[in-house]
Amino acid sequence: MGKFDYLRDQISNNTWIDKEALQISDAVTAALNNGQEWYFSLPHIQFIMQNSSLGGIKDLLTASQDLGATVLDCNLVFLETVYGINKAFNSKVHENLAGKAQIELKKLAANNTEKAIYEASFMAHNESLNLPELSVKVAAIEAEIASIQQQGATAIEQIERWKNDAITKLEQLKNELVTLIEGLLGNPRRNARARLRIVEAGIVAMQTGNIPPIIAMNSYEITSKFDHTITSTFRRQPVVNAIVPIAAGGAATVARATTILTGIAGWLLSSFFLKAASIPATLLPALTNTVVSIVLKVVGSSGANAMRYLAASALKAGQSLLPKIFGATGMQVSGWAYLMAWAAPIIGAAVIIIQAMKNKTSLAELLYVFGDIQGSSTGKFHLSQAYMQDTNKVEILEQFKTSSKRLLQNAPLPIERIIGVGLNNKKEYAVAYDLTNPDNPIQIQGEEAIVTALGTYKIDKIASGKFFFFD
Repeated sequence: MGKFDYLRDQISNNTWIDKEALQISDAVTAALNNGQEWYFSLPHIQFIMQNSSLGGIKDLLTASQDLGATVLDCNLVFLETVYGINKAFNSKVHENLAGKAQIELKKLAANNTEKAIYEASFMAHNESLNLPELSVKVAAIEAEIASIQQQGATAIEQIERWKNDAITKLEQLKNELVTLIEGLLGNPRRNARARLRIVEAGIVAMQTGNIPPIIAMNSYEITSKFDHTITSTFRRQPVVNAIVPIAAGGAATVARATTILTGIAGWLLSSFFLKAASIPATLLPALTNTVVSIVLKVVGSSGANAMRYLAASALKAGQSLLPKIFGATGMQVSGWAYLMAWAAPIIGAAVIIIQAMKNKTSLAELLYVFGDIQGSSTGKFHLSQAYMQDTNKVEILEQFKTSSKRLLQNAPLPIERIIGVGLNNKKEYAVAYDLTNPDNPIQIQGEEAIVTALGTYKIDKIASGKFFFFD
Protein backbone atom coordinates (compact mmCIF):
# COMPACT_ATOMS: atom_id res chain seq x y z
CA MET A 1 0.00 0.00 0.00
CA GLY A 2 1.37 3.40 -1.02
CA LYS A 3 1.92 6.30 1.34
CA PHE A 4 -0.92 8.30 -0.21
CA ASP A 5 -3.36 5.49 -1.01
CA TYR A 6 -5.79 6.85 1.60
CA LEU A 7 -6.55 9.63 -0.89
CA ARG A 8 -8.22 7.09 -3.17
CA ASP A 9 -11.16 7.16 -0.74
CA GLN A 10 -11.89 10.70 -1.95
CA ILE A 11 -12.43 9.52 -5.55
CA SER A 12 -15.84 8.33 -6.72
CA ASN A 13 -17.50 8.26 -10.15
CA ASN A 14 -14.47 10.00 -11.62
CA THR A 15 -14.95 13.02 -9.33
CA TRP A 16 -13.14 14.33 -6.25
CA ILE A 17 -14.83 14.30 -2.82
CA ASP A 18 -18.24 13.51 -4.38
CA LYS A 19 -18.46 16.94 -6.00
CA GLU A 20 -19.78 16.58 -9.53
CA ALA A 21 -18.07 19.78 -10.65
CA LEU A 22 -14.63 18.43 -9.67
CA GLN A 23 -14.14 16.16 -12.69
CA ILE A 24 -10.96 14.07 -12.81
CA SER A 25 -9.20 14.01 -16.18
CA ASP A 26 -8.81 10.87 -18.25
CA ALA A 27 -5.03 11.22 -17.90
CA VAL A 28 -5.14 11.01 -14.09
CA THR A 29 -7.63 8.13 -14.18
CA ALA A 30 -5.35 6.22 -16.58
CA ALA A 31 -2.34 6.97 -14.39
CA LEU A 32 -4.06 5.69 -11.25
CA ASN A 33 -5.01 2.49 -13.07
CA ASN A 34 -1.74 1.83 -14.87
CA GLY A 35 0.99 3.75 -13.01
CA GLN A 36 4.40 3.28 -14.62
CA GLU A 37 2.93 1.96 -17.88
CA TRP A 38 0.92 5.19 -18.26
CA TYR A 39 3.97 7.31 -17.50
CA PHE A 40 6.12 5.66 -20.14
CA SER A 41 3.29 6.06 -22.67
CA LEU A 42 3.44 9.87 -22.43
CA PRO A 43 4.87 11.32 -25.67
CA HIS A 44 7.44 13.46 -23.86
CA ILE A 45 8.67 10.51 -21.80
CA GLN A 46 8.91 8.39 -24.95
CA PHE A 47 11.00 11.20 -26.46
CA ILE A 48 13.32 11.07 -23.43
CA MET A 49 13.74 7.31 -23.82
CA GLN A 50 14.68 7.65 -27.49
CA ASN A 51 16.92 10.76 -27.49
CA SER A 52 20.55 10.47 -26.43
CA SER A 53 20.69 14.14 -25.41
CA LEU A 54 18.33 13.29 -22.56
CA GLY A 55 20.17 10.14 -21.52
CA GLY A 56 20.68 11.43 -17.98
CA ILE A 57 16.94 11.66 -17.34
CA LYS A 58 16.40 8.29 -19.02
CA ASP A 59 18.94 6.73 -16.63
CA LEU A 60 17.16 8.26 -13.63
CA LEU A 61 13.84 6.79 -14.72
CA THR A 62 15.02 3.34 -15.80
CA ALA A 63 17.31 2.81 -12.81
CA SER A 64 14.55 3.55 -10.31
CA GLN A 65 13.15 0.61 -8.35
CA ASP A 66 10.06 2.53 -7.23
CA LEU A 67 9.10 4.62 -10.26
CA GLY A 68 5.61 3.11 -10.41
CA ALA A 69 4.95 4.04 -6.77
CA THR A 70 6.22 7.57 -7.39
CA VAL A 71 3.86 7.97 -10.37
CA LEU A 72 0.88 6.85 -8.26
CA ASP A 73 1.89 9.10 -5.34
CA CYS A 74 2.25 12.12 -7.63
CA ASN A 75 -1.19 11.58 -9.18
CA LEU A 76 -2.97 11.19 -5.85
CA VAL A 77 -1.17 14.20 -4.37
CA PHE A 78 -1.93 16.13 -7.57
CA LEU A 79 -5.68 15.72 -6.92
CA GLU A 80 -5.46 16.90 -3.33
CA THR A 81 -3.12 19.74 -4.26
CA VAL A 82 -5.28 21.08 -7.09
CA TYR A 83 -8.34 20.97 -4.84
CA GLY A 84 -6.47 23.03 -2.23
CA ILE A 85 -5.29 25.50 -4.86
CA ASN A 86 -8.84 25.90 -6.18
CA LYS A 87 -10.07 26.64 -2.65
CA ALA A 88 -7.36 29.24 -2.16
CA PHE A 89 -8.17 30.78 -5.56
CA ASN A 90 -11.80 31.17 -4.47
CA SER A 91 -10.94 32.45 -1.01
CA LYS A 92 -11.77 35.94 0.21
CA VAL A 93 -10.05 35.37 3.55
CA HIS A 94 -6.58 36.23 2.25
CA GLU A 95 -6.48 39.07 -0.25
CA ASN A 96 -2.69 38.74 -0.73
CA LEU A 97 -2.14 35.06 -1.42
CA ALA A 98 1.54 35.45 -2.33
CA GLY A 99 2.14 37.37 0.90
CA LYS A 100 0.39 34.64 2.87
CA ALA A 101 2.66 32.07 1.22
CA GLN A 102 5.79 33.96 2.29
CA ILE A 103 4.49 34.21 5.85
CA GLU A 104 3.92 30.45 5.91
CA LEU A 105 7.41 29.75 4.55
CA LYS A 106 9.06 31.94 7.18
CA LYS A 107 7.33 29.97 9.94
CA LEU A 108 8.88 26.67 8.90
CA ALA A 109 11.85 25.40 10.85
CA ALA A 110 14.92 24.04 9.08
CA ASN A 111 14.96 20.64 10.81
CA ASN A 112 17.01 17.64 9.68
CA THR A 113 14.31 16.53 7.22
CA GLU A 114 14.14 19.94 5.56
CA LYS A 115 17.93 20.19 5.43
CA ALA A 116 18.08 16.83 3.67
CA ILE A 117 15.41 18.00 1.20
CA TYR A 118 17.38 21.18 0.53
CA GLU A 119 20.51 19.13 -0.14
CA ALA A 120 18.58 16.77 -2.42
CA SER A 121 17.19 19.79 -4.33
CA PHE A 122 20.67 21.27 -4.68
CA MET A 123 22.12 18.02 -5.99
CA ALA A 124 19.16 17.40 -8.32
CA HIS A 125 19.88 20.75 -10.00
CA ASN A 126 23.66 20.54 -10.16
CA GLU A 127 24.32 16.81 -10.46
CA SER A 128 21.44 14.35 -10.98
CA LEU A 129 19.85 16.46 -13.71
CA ASN A 130 22.93 18.62 -14.26
CA LEU A 131 20.63 21.39 -15.41
CA PRO A 132 23.42 23.69 -16.65
CA GLU A 133 24.60 21.06 -19.13
CA LEU A 134 21.13 19.67 -19.87
CA SER A 135 19.74 23.09 -20.74
CA VAL A 136 22.40 23.50 -23.46
CA LYS A 137 21.65 20.06 -24.90
CA VAL A 138 17.92 20.74 -24.95
CA ALA A 139 18.40 24.11 -26.64
CA ALA A 140 20.10 22.29 -29.52
CA ILE A 141 17.04 20.07 -30.10
CA GLU A 142 14.26 22.52 -29.25
CA ALA A 143 12.68 22.18 -32.72
CA GLU A 144 12.27 18.44 -32.16
CA ILE A 145 10.82 19.03 -28.71
CA ALA A 146 8.37 21.60 -30.06
CA SER A 147 7.05 19.01 -32.51
CA ILE A 148 6.05 16.47 -29.82
CA GLN A 149 2.29 16.00 -29.96
CA GLN A 150 0.15 15.80 -26.82
CA GLN A 151 -1.81 12.61 -26.21
CA GLY A 152 -5.59 12.74 -26.63
CA ALA A 153 -7.59 15.96 -26.37
CA THR A 154 -5.73 19.23 -25.88
CA ALA A 155 -6.03 21.13 -22.62
CA ILE A 156 -8.30 23.70 -24.26
CA GLU A 157 -10.55 20.97 -25.67
CA GLN A 158 -10.80 19.28 -22.27
CA ILE A 159 -11.70 22.54 -20.54
CA GLU A 160 -14.33 23.36 -23.14
CA ARG A 161 -15.86 19.90 -22.73
CA TRP A 162 -16.01 20.24 -18.94
CA LYS A 163 -17.56 23.67 -19.27
CA ASN A 164 -20.25 22.44 -21.67
CA ASP A 165 -20.96 19.47 -19.38
CA ALA A 166 -21.32 21.83 -16.42
CA ILE A 167 -23.74 24.08 -18.34
CA THR A 168 -25.83 21.05 -19.39
CA LYS A 169 -26.01 19.75 -15.83
CA LEU A 170 -27.03 23.14 -14.44
CA GLU A 171 -29.67 23.55 -17.15
CA GLN A 172 -31.10 20.17 -16.18
CA LEU A 173 -31.04 21.09 -12.50
CA LYS A 174 -32.69 24.42 -13.28
CA ASN A 175 -35.58 22.68 -15.03
CA GLU A 176 -35.97 20.25 -12.12
CA LEU A 177 -36.07 23.11 -9.61
CA VAL A 178 -38.60 25.09 -11.62
CA THR A 179 -40.90 22.06 -11.67
CA LEU A 180 -40.29 21.37 -7.97
CA ILE A 181 -41.04 24.94 -6.90
CA GLU A 182 -44.51 24.78 -8.43
CA GLY A 183 -45.56 22.22 -5.81
CA LEU A 184 -43.91 23.81 -2.76
CA LEU A 185 -45.03 26.35 -0.16
CA GLY A 186 -43.43 28.32 2.68
CA ASN A 187 -39.79 27.72 3.65
CA PRO A 188 -39.24 24.76 1.29
CA ARG A 189 -40.33 26.99 -1.61
CA ARG A 190 -38.08 29.86 -0.50
CA ASN A 191 -35.10 27.50 -0.10
CA ALA A 192 -35.68 25.99 -3.53
CA ARG A 193 -35.95 29.45 -5.11
CA ALA A 194 -32.67 30.50 -3.43
CA ARG A 195 -30.99 27.44 -4.86
CA LEU A 196 -32.49 28.18 -8.28
CA ARG A 197 -31.00 31.69 -8.23
CA ILE A 198 -27.53 30.23 -7.56
CA VAL A 199 -27.93 27.73 -10.41
CA GLU A 200 -29.12 30.45 -12.80
CA ALA A 201 -26.18 32.65 -11.78
CA GLY A 202 -23.78 29.81 -12.54
CA ILE A 203 -25.27 29.38 -16.02
CA VAL A 204 -24.99 33.11 -16.70
CA ALA A 205 -21.37 33.17 -15.51
CA MET A 206 -20.36 30.26 -17.75
CA GLN A 207 -22.18 31.56 -20.81
CA THR A 208 -21.20 35.23 -20.54
CA GLY A 209 -18.05 35.27 -18.42
CA ASN A 210 -19.67 37.76 -16.02
CA ILE A 211 -20.00 36.42 -12.47
CA PRO A 212 -23.20 37.57 -10.66
CA PRO A 213 -22.66 38.82 -7.08
CA ILE A 214 -24.65 35.93 -5.61
CA ILE A 215 -21.83 33.50 -6.44
CA ALA A 216 -18.89 35.91 -6.44
CA MET A 217 -18.14 35.64 -2.71
CA ASN A 218 -16.51 32.67 -1.03
CA SER A 219 -15.22 32.37 2.54
CA TYR A 220 -13.03 29.30 1.97
CA GLU A 221 -9.82 28.91 3.94
CA ILE A 222 -6.98 27.05 2.27
CA THR A 223 -6.42 24.59 5.10
CA SER A 224 -6.35 21.11 3.65
CA LYS A 225 -9.10 18.73 4.62
CA PHE A 226 -6.43 16.04 4.71
CA ASP A 227 -3.88 18.11 6.61
CA HIS A 228 -1.25 17.97 3.90
CA THR A 229 1.09 20.71 2.82
CA ILE A 230 2.14 22.79 -0.36
CA THR A 231 4.71 25.83 -1.92
CA SER A 232 6.13 28.55 -4.73
CA THR A 233 5.72 31.34 -7.45
CA PHE A 234 8.40 31.99 -10.00
CA ARG A 235 8.52 32.61 -13.74
CA ARG A 236 11.56 31.27 -15.55
CA GLN A 237 11.84 32.56 -19.09
CA PRO A 238 11.65 29.78 -21.68
CA VAL A 239 14.83 28.32 -23.11
CA VAL A 240 17.44 29.73 -20.79
CA ASN A 241 20.68 28.39 -22.23
CA ALA A 242 23.01 29.88 -19.64
CA ILE A 243 21.78 28.12 -16.51
CA VAL A 244 24.69 27.93 -14.09
CA PRO A 245 25.35 25.59 -11.16
CA ILE A 246 23.87 26.75 -7.88
CA ALA A 247 26.59 27.80 -5.47
CA ALA A 248 26.83 25.86 -2.25
CA GLY A 249 26.67 27.54 1.12
CA GLY A 250 24.09 29.52 3.03
CA ALA A 251 21.28 28.32 5.24
CA ALA A 252 19.51 25.10 4.24
CA THR A 253 15.99 26.48 4.60
CA VAL A 254 12.63 25.41 3.21
CA ALA A 255 12.43 28.68 1.28
CA ARG A 256 15.79 28.07 -0.40
CA ALA A 257 14.75 24.53 -1.33
CA THR A 258 11.55 25.86 -2.91
CA THR A 259 13.54 28.40 -4.91
CA ILE A 260 15.76 25.68 -6.36
CA LEU A 261 12.83 23.36 -7.07
CA THR A 262 10.86 26.16 -8.69
CA GLY A 263 13.76 26.83 -11.02
CA ILE A 264 13.94 23.16 -12.01
CA ALA A 265 10.16 22.85 -12.45
CA GLY A 266 9.94 26.08 -14.44
CA TRP A 267 12.66 24.92 -16.80
CA LEU A 268 11.20 21.43 -17.27
CA LEU A 269 7.80 22.88 -18.12
CA SER A 270 8.75 25.84 -20.31
CA SER A 271 11.68 24.25 -22.14
CA PHE A 272 10.41 20.70 -22.46
CA PHE A 273 6.92 19.55 -21.46
CA LEU A 274 5.13 22.71 -22.59
CA LYS A 275 7.47 23.75 -25.40
CA ALA A 276 4.73 23.28 -28.01
CA ALA A 277 1.93 24.68 -25.84
CA SER A 278 0.67 28.23 -25.76
CA ILE A 279 0.37 29.21 -22.11
CA PRO A 280 0.05 32.84 -20.98
CA ALA A 281 3.09 34.00 -19.03
CA THR A 282 0.88 35.00 -16.11
CA LEU A 283 -0.49 31.46 -15.75
CA LEU A 284 2.71 29.42 -16.19
CA PRO A 285 3.76 30.02 -12.54
CA ALA A 286 0.50 28.36 -11.43
CA LEU A 287 1.62 25.15 -13.14
CA THR A 288 5.20 25.52 -11.89
CA ASN A 289 4.12 26.01 -8.29
CA THR A 290 1.75 23.07 -8.54
CA VAL A 291 4.69 20.87 -9.57
CA VAL A 292 6.78 22.11 -6.63
CA SER A 293 3.90 21.60 -4.21
CA ILE A 294 3.49 17.99 -5.33
CA VAL A 295 7.24 17.35 -5.05
CA LEU A 296 7.45 18.82 -1.55
CA LYS A 297 4.43 16.83 -0.37
CA VAL A 298 5.71 13.53 -1.74
CA VAL A 299 9.20 13.97 -0.25
CA GLY A 300 7.79 15.01 3.12
CA SER A 301 8.49 18.74 3.29
CA SER A 302 6.32 21.03 5.37
CA GLY A 303 6.66 23.68 2.65
CA ALA A 304 3.97 22.17 0.43
CA ASN A 305 1.08 24.23 1.84
CA ALA A 306 2.73 27.56 1.15
CA MET A 307 3.07 26.58 -2.49
CA ARG A 308 -0.69 26.23 -2.87
CA TYR A 309 -1.05 29.87 -1.95
CA LEU A 310 1.54 30.82 -4.54
CA ALA A 311 -0.11 28.73 -7.26
CA ALA A 312 -3.48 30.26 -6.40
CA SER A 313 -1.90 33.71 -6.48
CA ALA A 314 -0.72 33.07 -10.04
CA LEU A 315 -4.22 31.92 -11.04
CA LYS A 316 -5.63 35.12 -9.54
CA ALA A 317 -3.20 37.20 -11.58
CA GLY A 318 -4.42 35.52 -14.76
CA GLN A 319 -8.06 34.94 -13.79
CA SER A 320 -9.37 36.88 -16.80
CA LEU A 321 -7.77 34.16 -18.96
CA LEU A 322 -9.33 31.25 -17.06
CA PRO A 323 -12.54 29.45 -18.03
CA LYS A 324 -15.59 30.26 -15.90
CA ILE A 325 -16.92 26.93 -14.61
CA PHE A 326 -19.34 26.55 -11.69
CA GLY A 327 -20.95 23.71 -9.78
CA ALA A 328 -24.53 23.36 -8.57
CA THR A 329 -23.74 25.02 -5.22
CA GLY A 330 -22.13 28.06 -6.84
CA MET A 331 -18.58 26.84 -6.21
CA GLN A 332 -16.22 28.07 -8.90
CA VAL A 333 -13.96 25.30 -10.22
CA SER A 334 -12.01 27.33 -12.78
CA GLY A 335 -8.66 26.74 -11.04
CA TRP A 336 -9.37 23.04 -10.71
CA ALA A 337 -10.32 22.68 -14.39
CA TYR A 338 -7.34 24.67 -15.67
CA LEU A 339 -4.73 22.73 -13.69
CA MET A 340 -6.51 19.40 -14.28
CA ALA A 341 -6.27 19.97 -18.04
CA TRP A 342 -2.46 20.16 -17.70
CA ALA A 343 -2.19 17.09 -15.44
CA ALA A 344 0.18 15.11 -17.69
CA PRO A 345 2.99 17.71 -17.95
CA ILE A 346 2.63 18.69 -14.28
CA ILE A 347 2.93 15.08 -13.11
CA GLY A 348 5.57 14.32 -15.75
CA ALA A 349 7.83 17.03 -14.36
CA ALA A 350 7.12 16.19 -10.70
CA VAL A 351 8.14 12.54 -11.17
CA ILE A 352 11.45 13.50 -12.82
CA ILE A 353 12.32 15.95 -10.04
CA ILE A 354 11.50 13.44 -7.30
CA GLN A 355 13.60 10.75 -8.97
CA ALA A 356 16.47 13.22 -9.33
CA MET A 357 16.22 14.06 -5.63
CA LYS A 358 16.32 10.37 -4.73
CA ASN A 359 19.41 9.76 -6.86
CA LYS A 360 21.91 9.48 -4.04
CA THR A 361 25.19 7.71 -4.64
CA SER A 362 27.46 6.64 -1.82
CA LEU A 363 29.28 9.65 -0.41
CA ALA A 364 32.95 10.28 -0.99
CA GLU A 365 35.15 9.88 2.08
CA LEU A 366 38.70 10.32 0.75
CA LEU A 367 39.21 13.40 -1.43
CA TYR A 368 42.14 13.96 -3.78
CA VAL A 369 42.72 17.33 -5.45
CA PHE A 370 45.36 17.29 -8.19
CA GLY A 371 46.89 20.53 -9.46
CA ASP A 372 48.70 19.87 -12.74
CA ILE A 373 51.90 21.88 -12.95
CA GLN A 374 51.94 24.24 -15.92
CA GLY A 375 54.11 23.08 -18.80
CA SER A 376 55.08 19.81 -17.14
CA SER A 377 55.68 17.13 -19.77
CA THR A 378 56.01 14.36 -17.17
CA GLY A 379 52.57 14.76 -15.57
CA LYS A 380 53.82 16.28 -12.32
CA PHE A 381 51.21 17.72 -9.99
CA HIS A 382 50.58 19.33 -6.64
CA LEU A 383 48.30 17.36 -4.34
CA SER A 384 45.85 18.06 -1.56
CA GLN A 385 44.05 15.34 0.39
CA ALA A 386 41.13 15.41 2.81
CA TYR A 387 39.13 12.82 4.73
CA MET A 388 35.40 13.38 5.20
CA GLN A 389 33.20 11.72 7.80
CA ASP A 390 29.51 12.16 8.77
CA THR A 391 29.11 14.65 5.96
CA ASN A 392 26.93 15.41 2.93
CA LYS A 393 27.42 16.29 -0.74
CA VAL A 394 27.27 20.04 -0.15
CA GLU A 395 30.05 19.90 2.44
CA ILE A 396 32.11 17.62 0.18
CA LEU A 397 31.88 20.11 -2.68
CA GLU A 398 32.84 22.94 -0.34
CA GLN A 399 35.90 20.97 0.78
CA PHE A 400 36.90 20.40 -2.86
CA LYS A 401 36.63 24.15 -3.52
CA THR A 402 38.59 25.05 -0.37
CA SER A 403 41.38 22.59 -1.20
CA SER A 404 41.68 23.79 -4.80
CA LYS A 405 41.84 27.44 -3.72
CA ARG A 406 44.56 26.55 -1.20
CA LEU A 407 46.55 24.81 -3.94
CA LEU A 408 46.34 27.85 -6.19
CA GLN A 409 47.45 30.17 -3.38
CA ASN A 410 50.30 28.05 -1.99
CA ALA A 411 51.71 26.07 -4.92
CA PRO A 412 55.36 27.00 -5.59
CA LEU A 413 54.86 26.39 -9.33
CA PRO A 414 51.98 27.64 -11.49
CA ILE A 415 49.00 25.32 -11.98
CA GLU A 416 47.21 24.90 -15.31
CA ARG A 417 44.40 22.52 -14.33
CA ILE A 418 42.86 21.14 -11.14
CA ILE A 419 40.95 17.86 -10.89
CA GLY A 420 39.26 16.68 -7.72
CA VAL A 421 38.11 13.09 -7.18
CA GLY A 422 36.41 11.48 -4.20
CA LEU A 423 36.49 7.79 -3.26
CA ASN A 424 33.81 6.08 -1.17
CA ASN A 425 34.45 3.51 1.55
CA LYS A 426 34.75 0.79 -1.12
CA LYS A 427 37.52 2.80 -2.84
CA GLU A 428 35.21 3.44 -5.81
CA TYR A 429 34.99 6.77 -7.63
CA ALA A 430 32.02 8.51 -6.00
CA VAL A 431 32.39 12.00 -7.44
CA ALA A 432 34.79 14.13 -9.48
CA TYR A 433 35.05 17.80 -10.48
CA ASP A 434 37.08 20.01 -12.75
CA LEU A 435 38.15 22.62 -10.20
CA THR A 436 40.36 24.77 -12.41
CA ASN A 437 38.01 27.61 -11.50
CA PRO A 438 37.20 26.75 -7.88
CA ASP A 439 34.25 29.16 -7.82
CA ASN A 440 32.66 27.36 -10.76
CA PRO A 441 33.29 23.63 -10.29
CA ILE A 442 32.20 21.42 -13.20
CA GLN A 443 31.15 17.90 -12.28
CA ILE A 444 32.71 15.09 -14.30
CA GLN A 445 29.94 12.58 -14.96
CA GLY A 446 30.52 8.83 -15.17
CA GLU A 447 33.50 6.61 -14.37
CA GLU A 448 34.81 6.61 -17.92
CA ALA A 449 34.99 10.41 -17.98
CA ILE A 450 36.63 10.44 -14.54
CA VAL A 451 39.30 7.95 -15.66
CA THR A 452 39.99 10.00 -18.79
CA ALA A 453 40.29 13.23 -16.78
CA LEU A 454 42.69 11.71 -14.26
CA GLY A 455 44.94 9.80 -16.64
CA THR A 456 46.85 6.58 -16.00
CA TYR A 457 49.58 8.10 -13.81
CA LYS A 458 47.20 9.59 -11.25
CA ILE A 459 45.00 6.47 -11.26
CA ASP A 460 48.04 4.31 -10.45
CA LYS A 461 49.05 6.67 -7.65
CA ILE A 462 45.56 6.57 -6.14
CA ALA A 463 45.53 2.78 -6.34
CA SER A 464 48.91 2.48 -4.62
CA GLY A 465 48.22 5.22 -2.09
CA LYS A 466 51.88 6.26 -2.43
CA PHE A 467 52.48 9.93 -3.16
CA PHE A 468 55.75 11.79 -2.99
CA PHE A 469 56.61 15.49 -2.87
CA PHE A 470 56.25 17.07 -6.29
CA ASP A 471 54.71 13.99 -7.92
